[in-house]
Amino acid sequence: MTSSSFITLSTPVHAVSWYARVGNWQIDRNSETVNFTIEEYCHGNITGINTTPRGMMVDGIHSRYVNIDLNSVGVKQRRSALKGDIKTEEYTNASAEAEEPITRNILKLSGSPYYQFNFTELWPVHLQSERALVYSGTMINDLELSKNNQDWVAMSFRRSPQLYSIRSCRMDLERLNISLLADDDDALQVEFLPVKSLNYSIQAFSSGRTGLSYAQRASDMSSIISQGEELFYGNYSLAAALNMSASNKNAASVT
Repeated sequence: MTSSSFITLSTPVHAVSWYARVGNWQIDRNSETVNFTIEEYCHGNITGINTTPRGMMVDGIHSRYVNIDLNSVGVKQRRSALKGDIKTEEYTNASAEAEEPITRNILKLSGSPYYQFNFTELWPVHLQSERALVYSGTMINDLELSKNNQDWVAMSFRRSPQLYSIRSCRMDLERLNISLLADDDDALQVEFLPVKSLNYSIQAFSSGRTGLSYAQRASDMSSIISQGEELFYGNYSLAAALNMSASNKNAASVT
């Protein structure tokens, strides 16, 4: 099997974080100033190998794990494949900036029992990933999660003897505003207001079990604007596109 990966870092990594707590509410944010590109190509046949002079056989397996997280924008991938033919090509580019200081403002009107807290974070993130995968053999499991500040899309192919998929994902985070109302005892209301987008599309054919799920969270961080889950069994073709976005007013749409 032929496999190659190319990782390019164009700027030094500079990690930063900030933390806030008001009553029983708290937040912990982390990011980096970084720009990197990953290009990966894998093509070959997964087979067993003889590991001892007596001919002890070890089953062939292909395994891959990815975890990227920049200021709650990221992807997680997990793949395992048994004996068979496999070909994959993947391109991922990610960039993040975490240079601007976090702005914190506290306002209390005269005679009012309430405090208004406002946090502003200008730590933008861009992540784009493209992938093509073809497998034919005993079985493959291919799992993926794309997330952007509490919005997410998950795709899973399980126990598939045949799998063909082309996937594209683009996510952007421009800024984050947090507005919080509290009294002397506790936080009363919190609004989580990022400017963000998540655009995900996939075309696939599989002969196993597939799950597609997604969710988009409201500004109160507890309500769900939209969510869904679909399960498929057997031989089928699938085409799906999900587009989520939110502005400072938390106007959002999913198609």
